[in-house]
Amino acid sequence: MIEETTEKLRVMVVSIAPPQNNHGVRIVLYRHLVARNPFDVFVATDARELDEDRPHKRLRLPRLLQRVRNTRLGSKISSFVRDYENMIWALLPNKDLDSAIDDFEPDILLVLADNSLSKMAYRAARKRNLPVAGLFLDWVPIMKGYFGHRWTVPFLDRWFRRFYRECDLAICTSDGMKEELGDHPNSHVIYPMPGEHRVPELASTTGRCSDKFKLVYVGSAENFYGRMLCSLITEFEATTDLAITVIGPKADWPKKISDLAIEKGIYLGFKPPEEAASYLVAADALLVVMSFEEEYELFMRTSFTTKFLDYVAYGKPVILWGPDYCTPSRVAAAHSGALSVTTEDPAAIVSACRRLAGEPELYAELADGARRMHENLFNPDRLQDIFVSEMEKLVK
Repeated sequence: MIEETTEKLRVMVVSIAPPQNNHGVRIVLYRHLVARNPFDVFVATDARELDEDRPHKRLRLPRLLQRVRNTRLGSKISSFVRDYENMIWALLPNKDLDSAIDDFEPDILLVLADNSLSKMAYRAARKRNLPVAGLFLDWVPIMKGYFGHRWTVPFLDRWFRRFYRECDLAICTSDGMKEELGDHPNSHVIYPMPGEHRVPELASTTGRCSDKFKLVYVGSAENFYGRMLCSLITEFEATTDLAITVIGPKADWPKKISDLAIEKGIYLGFKPPEEAASYLVAADALLVVMSFEEEYELFMRTSFTTKFLDYVAYGKPVILWGPDYCTPSRVAAAHSGALSVTTEDPAAIVSACRRLAGEPELYAELADGARRMHENLFNPDRLQDIFVSEMEKLVK
């Protein structure tokens, strides 16, 4: 008797951030597409860092611009290069993308909503009558480093919103993203995919792990995250009953704080997930940070941090430090899944830690709330089932 085999859906991923097991959007795509391997995947990207072992096609800027960008002039003209990339190159025919589509013959294009490649992918898909699934994971038009001169942002914002309306399937990273983008006949909220954690038994305890109350943060340590973490480290250094550990790449902190944090073992730099896990297990509480700065309000309203979903698997109380309008704060309040601190003052985090240390019932309640979120709302199997089923519906 011959067993029936079902061919996998052929999905071309067009993204400035290819699936890779390191950080941000890359790790979300990796967990959906590589770790669980539901589709036959081909990646088209302009990223410089790329796993060469997977089927892919690099989408390169014109050779002259590539050469100039790699010279000493590169930093001086980077804004102009980015403008060209977003406003001109994105609208030109791209032979590399066309040939990749024709050779791979995808059933669907899965496209990260961005400022450039999404325009190319959208035109190429419509030319071939291929369905487009859009991933709206960050509000890229306002992210520094992804636009050139600020005058281009309104144009990029309009494209971002238009791309949402034009997609056959729109996948939003949060309720806030979906609300901001508006009505769509086939839009779904899928929170960032958490990892498949093997959590040691120690993580299930609701008791304290040490004499000092340990707060652990794993994630980005630069820009607004870095500024908030620096203020918190300064605040914690004035205490005798609290300790903080920060794990993450590229800390852009003032030298005085950076030297202190490294010397005292507060800042440990980047660690792969399997190494960071031991620090999360040994923590008393885990920290999520969202910016209070007015410049980033739209970003905070629409984004959803992956670390929140990763943390809850450890069954520890989560302290969510961010404005009440950010989506993680709203979700935490609705599901009793974290202790929200909605004031910018780092002293409020000190108070929150001491409250958890002194109120065992609250500690146990929040630990239990974290586990419930992991088992239900943030359950990785549930999120993956939604993702795969909605993709498959596009070709039925």
